[in-house]
Amino acid sequence: MFDNLEGLVAQHPRVKVFPGRQVEPGLIREAEAELGIPLPDSYKEWLLKYGNLRVGAYPVLTLAPRDVRDISDSDLIYNFRLDSRDGELPVGYISIHLPDTDESFYFDTSKGLVGGEYPIVRRDWSDGSYEPFADSFVGFLEEIVRQA
Repeated sequence: MFDNLEGLVAQHPRVKVFPGRQVEPGLIREAEAELGIPLPDSYKEWLLKYGNLRVGAYPVLTLAPRDVRDISDSDLIYNFRLDSRDGELPVGYISIHLPDTDESFYFDTSKGLVGGEYPIVRRDWSDGSYEPFADSFVGFLEEIVRQA
């Protein structure tokens, strides 16, 4: 599933994947319990195989170890809690990549899993609009790496 991604990462020096940062399966189960929904298949596989990817200084959100989850700005659950508290995202949107640029990316869980995946939407901060970006998490990763 990630063969194409590995080749793309090798071609883009701004994109980094650090070995040894895989996520333990228990963190995935805990995250799904807190979210109240399953995570998409390709995201779970990515967490178990890599657990990290940075485009420049900006991480794709992962599941941080329990001892730093409450302070890790690269943690999916930490950001979910912040977004829930702020109440500014459309219902069913979960932050997945928040570069400090004019865009951000979200799982759109509003229609449930389709083929084990949630589509990814992109928010354009210049006008506040949301638009479809990728049909799956792995498709999202490939596209942001290509654009890096």
